[in-house]
Amino acid sequence: MSDSSKPVSRRDLLTGAAAATLGAGALGACQASPGRQWDQAVDIVVVGSGAAAATAAVIASDNGDSVLMLEKASTVGGTAAKSAGVLWVPDNFTLRERGIEDLRDDCLRYMARFAYPERYDVNSPTLGVSPGEFSLLEAFYDNASPAMDRLRDAGALNLAEWRMFALDRPATDYLDNVPENKVPAGRALGPVDAEGKMGLGTLLMEQLHAAINARDIPVLTGHRVVRVVLNGDGRVVGVEADKDGAILSVGARKAVIFGTGGYVHNPEFISKYQRTALVGACAKPDSTGDFINIGGAAGARLGNLSCAWRSQVVLDEVLVNRVLGAGVFYPPGDSMLQVNRYGMRAVNEHRNYNDRTEIHSVYNPSRAEFPNQLMFMVYDQRTAEAFAGVYPIPSKPADAPAIAGDSLADLADKLDARLAEIADQTGGLRLDPAFADKLATTVARFNGFAQAGRDDDFRRGEAAYDTEWHPVFSPMRADTDWPANDSPNITMHPLRDEGPYYAIILAAGALDTCGGPVIDAKARVLDTQDQPIPGLYGAGNCIASPSREAYYGAGHTLGHAVTFGYIAANAAHDETPAGADA
Repeated sequence: MSDSSKPVSRRDLLTGAAAATLGAGALGACQASPGRQWDQAVDIVVVGSGAAAATAAVIASDNGDSVLMLEKASTVGGTAAKSAGVLWVPDNFTLRERGIEDLRDDCLRYMARFAYPERYDVNSPTLGVSPGEFSLLEAFYDNASPAMDRLRDAGALNLAEWRMFALDRPATDYLDNVPENKVPAGRALGPVDAEGKMGLGTLLMEQLHAAINARDIPVLTGHRVVRVVLNGDGRVVGVEADKDGAILSVGARKAVIFGTGGYVHNPEFISKYQRTALVGACAKPDSTGDFINIGGAAGARLGNLSCAWRSQVVLDEVLVNRVLGAGVFYPPGDSMLQVNRYGMRAVNEHRNYNDRTEIHSVYNPSRAEFPNQLMFMVYDQRTAEAFAGVYPIPSKPADAPAIAGDSLADLADKLDARLAEIADQTGGLRLDPAFADKLATTVARFNGFAQAGRDDDFRRGEAAYDTEWHPVFSPMRADTDWPANDSPNITMHPLRDEGPYYAIILAAGALDTCGGPVIDAKARVLDTQDQPIPGLYGAGNCIASPSREAYYGAGHTLGHAVTFGYIAANAAHDETPAGADA
């Protein structure tokens, strides 16, 4: 066994693990035999080592429970370690310090409006959603800020208000422009070092794992949990983990808490559960959705399996490696637009990555196709030079992944030629024969909107999100000779009348998926009768997201992961211990 109780280094967190093999034996559940002996036994077994799992381990230990962590990767930290490290936390201590009230009822209305727009009803006691769904929204609001405060008080996290770099102001939420959002900025927190400097996900996970090490919590890396063990009463009493073909059995006197990743790097699950393919992702390669089969075999209800935290990705990068360093979180440039294979815009190009990427999955029943399966980010020489090097625009205009054309018609020809080269990897997708003409019309219409300062088609630039995140993710080069945008709308500038023009091919990708076993407000995994499976808990991307696919603001995923990891540890502490022999 590899016991990583030694201090976790930055190198440990930055070094990725190899993709997990699915052939290590069937994932599922098994029945404990009478008088079963365990290789090890603790109060609480925590599966995973990312934000949800690490939080659960720290809180469980501080509650007085003995803890063992099992991580299938060779390193700790999970996808959280390569994230921005931001946590979305309503009513957090920085808001309170500034005298800003983030009232419970107001915040619940915002979350319900965003997560369930088709059912949202302000006159309903549960805002139009089921009592179970509403209880998850309540649990998040009620526990998010206390979770952060407890981790801070315990010395496990050093947090401060996360500020938008270029503006040095609180982060604007991803749906600031609805009346339900009464506190549209300031809910994001981030980790800071001893000198008060803001860090990223590496710092967040270094702090949490330093707390784990300080509490002498064993972390066994390279141990892939393959099944949970149930006793005769249907209670989860332990797990079996595979280490290089050898099985380690670990008893859990109180509970097993899963804080693992989604399934975004499991091609079988992507094909089975996603409406259209997520062709690449930023998650660690070990995100293969193990908890779906393990939880299902234990009787768990599965939910939100088609959901994901989405981001557009650069197709040419995905064709090399689907495990990506970044997604196209905010397409840079102002003289830039996105069109589909018909040469038509389909979305506000500067909306948040999660919502914007949904456009790739829109189905056209008249043509029986997904017309936005690929989108083409088209821009002119001004954007190519003034925003050079701002991802995904290359430092030199004609470098990959950009495709260049002397005119819009020539750009169309070059794009179609590239699509022909990769047709066997895109389902044979090609540009519509009228693409070039439609593109010219679309650009002319866009230019008119840019001059007027109002996007009548997709409202680009109307929301504070659009305009306030623009200088963060779309800064003009300080050394550019191009003048600053003097158009009425900072997010839009007319494309030049003459070429060259450029395009980058974008596809649907993700940070990770967010479907799996369904939990209740205590983070207990529910069975198909909506009853808790005793001793089984979940948090993070491995479960059915408590917010469905709504991404409330910067740090949404980590805010939920830490909060429900905290909830799980506290609820598991109250479990009546199983017998020593399970």
